[in-house]
Order: sequence, then structure tokens, then C-alpha cells
Amino acid sequence: MTVMDAQLLHRLPKAELHLHIEGTLEPEMMFALAQRNHVALPYSSPEEVRAAYVFDDLQSFLDIYYLACQVLVAEQDFYDLTWAYIERAWAQGVRHAEIFFDPQSHTERGIAFETVISGIHRALPVRNNATG
Repeated sequence: MTVMDAQLLHRLPKAELHLHIEGTLEPEMMFALAQRNHVALPYSSPEEVRAAYVFDDLQSFLDIYYLACQVLVAEQDFYDLTWAYIERAWAQGVRHAEIFFDPQSHTERGIAFETVISGIHRALPVRNNATG
């Protein structure tokens, strides 16, 4: 691929379909949220988490996915997660995203459904019907 091809691909508008927001949690934010919420992680650094993101199979993915969910506790956590995703996605040319979340991953831990919804919803941009 040439530099010109890469630049064109970067400029093209993109869509992300059926994106589970919890799966977008970056290692650095995982550590920050774990510290903020006093959640112990089995990793000593974001670099160790990043290395664990090299999945061998579905179970290895699910193990770290559910571990990441553990650091999401407060409405602000869900807001921060969603807003960070939106910023990265926009910079990569994503202009449409179908964002999903896993309520049972949180409600079974005692996190209120409203906490999850409020944090995610507050971070989502409001579409202005007058401008598109």
C-alpha cells in the first residue's frame, strides 16, 4: 500500500457496526479506572494488558473483556469510556457507530442499569437535525 492509498483510506468515512463499548477500553484507561475505583488487576502495567490483548481464542478474549468490565463502576466511568471511544473513532474517520453494551456484565455486579445508561448516553453526541 502506498502512502497515498493509506491517506485515502484514512479520509474515507467509516461505520462500526455492533460495537460493544466495553471492548474499546484501552489499557491505560483500564489502569486509571481501576485506581479510581480501587479495583485490583492481575497486571502490573498497561503494557502487560496490551500483551494480553493478543488473543489465542475466544475464551482468552472473554477473560480480559470481563476483567475490563470490573473497573467500570460509576456513571463517570461509562462516560469516560464512551467519550474516549468517540474521540478515537472520529479521528479514524468513523462517522456512524452502532454502540452496544452488556448490561448483565454490570448489573450482576450491583451496578445500577441507570448508571450504565446515563454515563454512555451523556457522552454520545447529539445529532443536530438542522445540519445533518
